[in-house]
Amino acid sequence: MENVKKTLMITGASGFIGTNFIEKYKEKYNIVPVNLLKIKPEEIEFKNVDTVLHLAALVHQMNGAPREKYFEVNTELTRKVAEAAKKNKVKHFVFYSTVKVYGYDGDLYNHNFILNEHSPCNPVNDPYGESKWEAEKILIEMETDNFIVSVIRPPMVYGKGVKGNMESLIKLVKRVPILPFNYTKNRRSFVNIDNLLYLTSLVIDKEKDGIFLPLDEKPLSLKEMIEGIEEGLKIKRIKVPMIQPFFWILTKIKPNIMVRLYGSLQFENRETKEKLEYMPKITYKDGIVKGEIIIND
Repeated sequence: MENVKKTLMITGASGFIGTNFIEKYKEKYNIVPVNLLKIKPEEIEFKNVDTVLHLAALVHQMNGAPREKYFEVNTELTRKVAEAAKKNKVKHFVFYSTVKVYGYDGDLYNHNFILNEHSPCNPVNDPYGESKWEAEKILIEMETDNFIVSVIRPPMVYGKGVKGNMESLIKLVKRVPILPFNYTKNRRSFVNIDNLLYLTSLVIDKEKDGIFLPLDEKPLSLKEMIEGIEEGLKIKRIKVPMIQPFFWILTKIKPNIMVRLYGSLQFENRETKEKLEYMPKITYKDGIVKGEIIIND
């Protein structure tokens, strides 16, 4: 007996993840894209929809955005879409959240600290993370036997065509021949876009509820990340250690930048792997070393 294709509604389908997902899985699912800028949640036609993949969001804005705007889009709009889906007997709601819900940008002192699916969340002074966390809590409250909720929390995503907060680092590597990035103490978790899409398809197919962390096989040090950028740009830079007094002076002056570069932000996803039978398809050597290291936060 031939398997019946699932009908998958995708909000935010025109974004980076949405366009890549549709390109990769357009034959596997009946995909219904929805533009929430053009239609209200209560006006959406959910007939025959099995799963909603909710990607629509207001992400970090380089020039900033009003705090209330993040909650309007990431929390309230999510709630309205989920309520409409549940009312129309949609069985499964997949929500793209973020590791920002944990409230950490990184740690310069403890490089062995590791978060997982059940680590406490406390996103303070980050309206993006806060608004996503509030949406998660609302969705979990809505869950029933007939309305399954899956939450995906991606860390930094990399892959061809991605841009974001790390674009300035790539430009720096392009321009400067000697860099203070010979640093191997820290560890940061990443996910290749193909691994992220693959995990998403597993969540959809298996209809598992809960929190899922899509990760590559290993976290990377700053030096390894820079080596990946070098490979992608087909250039080689001289990487030197940063002088310790200068390191701590910069930490006082530019703490956010230093934490993002030299701090550790590691995750482990044992439960995700067990529930979904997930193993990364793109390995460290496939993804980073071959240069797909344009990173998005």
